[in-house]
Amino acid sequence: MLLNSHWWTRPCGGRDVLRQAVPLIISSGSISLMNFTDRMFLMWISADSMTASMQAGMVFWSAVAIPLATAAFITTFVAQYHGSGHHHRIGRSVWQGIWFGLLLMPVFLLSFEPICMLFVLFGHDAGLVALERTYFFYVLLGCGAVICGEAAAAFFRGQGKMKIEMYNNLFCVALNIVLDYCMIFGKYGFPEWGLAGAAIATTLSQWIRFLIYLVLMLIEDRRHQFRFQILYGMVLDLPLMGRICYFGIPTGIFVFADTLAFTAFMLLIGGLGSAERSATTIAFTLNSFTFMPMNGIGIAVTSMVGNQLGKNLPALARRATMTAVIIACGYTGFFGVAFIAVPDWFLLVFGVYADKDEFAAVHQLTIILMRFMAAYLFFDSCSVIFCSALRGAGDTAFIAWAVGFLAPLYVIACWIGIWCGLGIFWCWSMITAIVLAYCFSFWLRYRSRIWESMRVIEKEFLS
Repeated sequence: MLLNSHWWTRPCGGRDVLRQAVPLIISSGSISLMNFTDRMFLMWISADSMTASMQAGMVFWSAVAIPLATAAFITTFVAQYHGSGHHHRIGRSVWQGIWFGLLLMPVFLLSFEPICMLFVLFGHDAGLVALERTYFFYVLLGCGAVICGEAAAAFFRGQGKMKIEMYNNLFCVALNIVLDYCMIFGKYGFPEWGLAGAAIATTLSQWIRFLIYLVLMLIEDRRHQFRFQILYGMVLDLPLMGRICYFGIPTGIFVFADTLAFTAFMLLIGGLGSAERSATTIAFTLNSFTFMPMNGIGIAVTSMVGNQLGKNLPALARRATMTAVIIACGYTGFFGVAFIAVPDWFLLVFGVYADKDEFAAVHQLTIILMRFMAAYLFFDSCSVIFCSALRGAGDTAFIAWAVGFLAPLYVIACWIGIWCGLGIFWCWSMITAIVLAYCFSFWLRYRSRIWESMRVIEKEFLS
């Protein structure tokens, strides 16, 4: 009967996927808008300020990648506990991620100086290094909030309550943009902190986001007669945390390897020259308008796959995945055409208050880089969706091995190309190649259907 149902109305069809994905797309899109606005404001100050925020930001995300992804993986635990009907385990699972983030925060703060050595090792000039250190210091103060916020968001994601995350993110993104404007330019009584103001605004917004989630979790638990046991679950449960780390850390290794490789790529580009690094920063800022929404769809797929596998319905898990691929095809197709046909529409705001002569060279180079993006957008989105389906099952070891093997290859290829004088277009060709390799690897694993028999929750809690 399910096979004869209409694509839109059937279980895990278009309507079900979009019902969960649209709030996350809006949420992720709002984060892209925040990054876009942040870097646009900084470009009005100087190209190096914008570049420093991008490169120091990538170093930050590389540093927190493993614990952040481990905390986010609690979505799969919540989804499978929810699908199997064992709601009393949800609160305790979420709290393990929160404790994980709070305990690691001092470690990250002590790592500030060693990590900042990367900026020097990649040959950045002294002025850029000073800006990168400033931005990195202030965003590092929010590392605990970022990790704890992901664990708290998993409470709602795993149950398919995506609108709550959407509203919280929209509020915090709006707050971040307002604080950016006030703190960067010294408006409405705030000091003119420039680049530091952008970082402080981000950190404040992250802590507020986490605190809002805490309050909402308590309200949701009370509304459902305390069946999630949020307050009782505050204890440190080492066996459960160990289980979360066992499945979540491979996902973290995947995110770490991918983010670290991308950060190395950005740092290598940073040594090519001002125009190259500014054009790359703008191009990836625009790319976030496609990647971040696809990441939102990926989170929805992880939740839906986890729920269906918790109910022992792998056919519906497959259906949710392929429905998401169809949706991604339409979304990325639109942006791919737009990036080629009307690139100036996307670049206009970056040059409004920027130095005209400085921006002219950046403008022409960015248009060429946007053509590379148009070539790989669809494959990038498919990579996210197939990877998310594997993550929803708990097939994290394969993900870690695949990315751990592939990610260093394009960094090495980029370094060799730069050493041989091949320049920025060679580096972007390598980015395109690695996206295709990721997509092909995850698709093959998905097609094998090995993941359909995997579960992350304890055997006694399976339906």
